[in-house]
Amino acid sequence: MIFELMSNGRIVVLPETALPDGLPEIPEQRVVLLLPYNRCLLGHCIKKNYERWIWGRPGGEFEEVFLYENQSLSLVIDEITKIVLTSGIVSQMRGAMFSQMSPPGEHLPTVLLLRGVLKSHPVFQDEKIFQNESLVLSLIEKEEITTMTYWAVRFSLFRGDFDAIARVKTWLRTSSDIFDSQERAPKVWFSLTPLPGGKEIAEIESLSFAVDDLHRMISQNAFPVVLFSKTGYLVLSDFGSLGGATFRVWMFLPSPVWSELRDRRKLTIRDILLSAWGYRDAVQALAERGRYAAAKSTILIEQA
Repeated sequence: MIFELMSNGRIVVLPETALPDGLPEIPEQRVVLLLPYNRCLLGHCIKKNYERWIWGRPGGEFEEVFLYENQSLSLVIDEITKIVLTSGIVSQMRGAMFSQMSPPGEHLPTVLLLRGVLKSHPVFQDEKIFQNESLVLSLIEKEEITTMTYWAVRFSLFRGDFDAIARVKTWLRTSSDIFDSQERAPKVWFSLTPLPGGKEIAEIESLSFAVDDLHRMISQNAFPVVLFSKTGYLVLSDFGSLGGATFRVWMFLPSPVWSELRDRRKLTIRDILLSAWGYRDAVQALAERGRYAAAKSTILIEQA
């Protein structure tokens, strides 16, 4: 797939015949972005599940760079010249790369774990079925919760994120039937500092919680802390570590959801947090799956 960065900051799709001479030998699963100053950015798949990006001048030297979601990328040519790719363009390039790659993770370790989690599901108990990845995915395709769980577990195993697997298990065990609509879905924010960022605070304020309310919550000596407003419940808790540092989880639950989980099902506040967070993990996993090959038949490149 070949694209060109235009002078107005937008990218356009080019035919394969536009590929310049002098590019490094890379696999067919690739993305090429033609840049000003006779430079280009190349992405390709390595070791089946990993993306690799290099940039440079055709016919000259190329160096490796790293593209991160929601972050811009600066490519320095000399002391006064650089090319800046916006976070939107970075996402488009990565999306184009992912659309040619198989989703990361391994099928068999995923279903072996799911055999213990979804004990009553026939797909994961029949050995002749569960070893066939294509067959399993086709059989669970219309089962949203099962599909969400499969991809959440698969991606978490790939990343070594066993805390996420525990959260998804808690969601399945306690509340897989609760968050069944946008109005009932939890909202979750994270912060390394006492208060979340400005955007997150604005979202929390829109739910009828004032900044002073947040200050009162963080001033408490023990967590978790729960605060009620006319829209629902806001929960604050310290939760583990992120990169070696303690971080905070802020979570909002609509009143009917809180009442069901806390009053009727008698869940602890910690289990409520884990359950809602596990649901969020599963939703994000399903969305992430949609970026990879075979999940969609066409690729839409939006203007940055």
